[in-house]
Amino acid sequence: MPELAGYNDCTGCQACKFVCPKRCIEMRENAAGVLLPEIDASRCIDCKACEKICPALHPIKFNYPKRAYAAWNTIPLQRKISASGGIASAIYKWLQSVDGVSVGAFVDSDWSVKVCVLKPGDNFDRLKNSKYSYSDPSEVYKEIRPYIRDGKIVVFIGLPCQIAGYKKTFGDRDNLYYVDLVCHGVAPNSYLRQHIPNVEARVGISAAGMSFRSPEMGTANYYFTLYDRDGKIGYAKRSIDGDNYNIAFHRGYSYRENCYHCHYAKPERCSDLTIGDYHGLGKLQPCDFDSDSVSVILVNTDKGNALLESLTGKELIAVSERLVDEPIQGDSQLRHPSLKTRQRVDFEKYIVKYKGDFERTITKVLSRQKQREAADRIYSLPKRAVKKIMRICHICN
Repeated sequence: MPELAGYNDCTGCQACKFVCPKRCIEMRENAAGVLLPEIDASRCIDCKACEKICPALHPIKFNYPKRAYAAWNTIPLQRKISASGGIASAIYKWLQSVDGVSVGAFVDSDWSVKVCVLKPGDNFDRLKNSKYSYSDPSEVYKEIRPYIRDGKIVVFIGLPCQIAGYKKTFGDRDNLYYVDLVCHGVAPNSYLRQHIPNVEARVGISAAGMSFRSPEMGTANYYFTLYDRDGKIGYAKRSIDGDNYNIAFHRGYSYRENCYHCHYAKPERCSDLTIGDYHGLGKLQPCDFDSDSVSVILVNTDKGNALLESLTGKELIAVSERLVDEPIQGDSQLRHPSLKTRQRVDFEKYIVKYKGDFERTITKVLSRQKQREAADRIYSLPKRAVKKIMRICHICN
């Protein structure tokens, strides 16, 4: 039997499922709601194609960034409605001008997040903005193959672990460009599919759309937003406002286990270009422009540089070169994976105990956190009292 990546390393890229000649690999949710590949031993011919293609078991080549840029879409509206600088939108627009195709993620009507192929003439609006959920790439592998064979320009935009799966599958051909997103972690999609109906029931709305970074509320403010059928906001809350999904995601409690052992959260990148929010802008060198709605672009290969020149040559984006160390120092996800906390350990325990029930789990995790904080305040009371007495004595002397 082939050996697939384990719970700590499998990213769910599904390259193994696609390459299997007998189609004997299925993705199944475990007790925590995490999708993992499972082999049907009765049909497996032990060719080990799945094992050989796995980027977790056989890593692809990484490159240290050659250059770094602060960048933004030259169309103000695109900057306003995009997660940061609107670079992905500029790539989609460029692809339309060269009759190319793109791979990106969208939120479907059942709140699942899926990876799709954007073809010439398609509306790319549904691919905009962040998707803080696992995105299913199962269909894109077979759907993209004819375009690759025909020599179409293809840009894969996705998380680094997804890019690794695509590169292992399709290689590094001249017509393929790989763009990875700076990623903090991925929550299983089952949590999102539970959370939205829970909010609908509590608030009394029927949601027809959602956003993790609502343009109406300011994309930098991270509002989890639900829209009704008329496009009006029926619910919008941040972590600080008590939205459970935002709390679990932005505090790093609810990611897939592999995210805490991520092989891609480091300065070296697996793609041609890396894009994301520009954290740390201005820390190592001054900038004389408005830092709102600005993305970072890391140029990792010569092909990445060629793609960047195409975008700037058509004036789709504006760029300002920065020190490579600036975004790396400014964003911990470009240095190491998200760290496990006590709350994450609690989440692991209770999500299994409560059989994948996200709302019940995060409520329990937050309750235990409050109990610990209250206990810590009590335990630290004598020490704080002593310190206060010593300060008083020092003032008196």
